[in-house]
Amino acid sequence: MPSLSIFFPFYNDAGTVEKMITDAYTYGGKLTSDLEVIGINDGSHDHTLSELERMQEKFPDLKLINHEQNKGYGAALQSGIKNTTKEWVFYTDGDAQYHLDELHKLWEHISEYDFINGYKIRRSDGFIRTYVGLTYRQMTRWVFNIPIKDVDCDFRLMKGKLIRNIDFEFTSGAITVELVKKMSFKTDKIKEVPVHHYDRIYGKSSFFNVSKIAETLKDEVRLIKTLKKIKKKEYERKFALKMESKFNAVR
Repeated sequence: MPSLSIFFPFYNDAGTVEKMITDAYTYGGKLTSDLEVIGINDGSHDHTLSELERMQEKFPDLKLINHEQNKGYGAALQSGIKNTTKEWVFYTDGDAQYHLDELHKLWEHISEYDFINGYKIRRSDGFIRTYVGLTYRQMTRWVFNIPIKDVDCDFRLMKGKLIRNIDFEFTSGAITVELVKKMSFKTDKIKEVPVHHYDRIYGKSSFFNVSKIAETLKDEVRLIKTLKKIKKKEYERKFALKMESKFNAVR
């Protein structure tokens, strides 16, 4: 079976570390015998780091990445991606609002697709967060022409050689849009799978505040400019290849 890397970004998620790491070995181990699990502590103020160290005693091959200071969600994802080594890469958030017993739903499609993304059957949050999330999803799909309907569903399985070959720019929540859009530049073999979304069992969201949302929106404005440059370079590359082909045919 193909190999698999699973990683989790954790920020003040001490109460869910044990579940997520244990589930990674339990459910990931059912899919492949070549499994890699990585936990990233992004400068947590609670005892997330000590919980990860405790899990490392239980699972000696668990890889642990520690950001001494909080660098942001995007930075945690970048650390996770850079440290993966396997053929396939999966990540979800460390807050346990997605459960790994549904990972097999994504894994079933690896023979046909390069990028398999979950989408929430129903968002398990309050009315305001649900409304803001829906508005955000619709806005990003319209502005960025996102090829999936739920860009903020961080339950993703990706071909490793593609995701590790992306140069990421953002350390805020804008990285989810950046990730999906740049993956769509590399492949059109994209699949969406319905997954469940659960209530938080520990802590509270670090993203849903004015400063974090403002930072993400500001970065997404910058992302528009970045994507335009990428498209221009890709157009120029394809044009050069086309002209070279015509030249060789005439010669």
